[in-house]
Amino acid sequence: MLGYMERKYGEVFIAKESYAGQFGRDYTMLKVQSLNKKIDGILVRAVKKENGISYQDNYLAYLLRGQVVQKVREAADEILGRYKVFYKIPEMVFPEEFPADMEVDAFLRHPHSMIKIYFYIKNIPENPKEQFERLLLAFQQKGYIMGGVLSYPRDIRAYQMINDENFTRDIYLGYQYKEEAIFSMDEKGTLAYLEWKG
Repeated sequence: MLGYMERKYGEVFIAKESYAGQFGRDYTMLKVQSLNKKIDGILVRAVKKENGISYQDNYLAYLLRGQVVQKVREAADEILGRYKVFYKIPEMVFPEEFPADMEVDAFLRHPHSMIKIYFYIKNIPENPKEQFERLLLAFQQKGYIMGGVLSYPRDIRAYQMINDENFTRDIYLGYQYKEEAIFSMDEKGTLAYLEWKG
């Protein structure tokens, strides 16, 4: 698996620990670290097949993280006003056909990229549902396929407590939302799931 990563990305990787996969599946997973970029927590999977072994990984999510957030911001800035946005690195690995030099737009438009974006809006608009619909339309017009959460924190303290250092998932100790939308898009980029809470 380390040899596959080094051949694909032209970097040096070290194994950190084995990573449990789904029970009953015939594959091996590792958490690895990139020594070149000092990125930890990358997942690599080796799948046994009749004609050999295929490999998959989620390193592209780390490499494209900044560009993904930038592209999302370009679509969302005029709609959301003041907000914070985070891209959650998926624990699932990408298909082998994802090239090492995949461009961010192709990544955002691929249904197997499993992109989850978390938005934290500073001020609640008069009509949050209309704001969400405008945001969804902006992504659809660009062909982006994603899911995630549009969250309106209960107060300024809740808004301020979320930052790059503590963002690991959608739940924070002490964080409270006033209203939020959980959504996902299907392979065609249409809304597949939407739940409003609050």
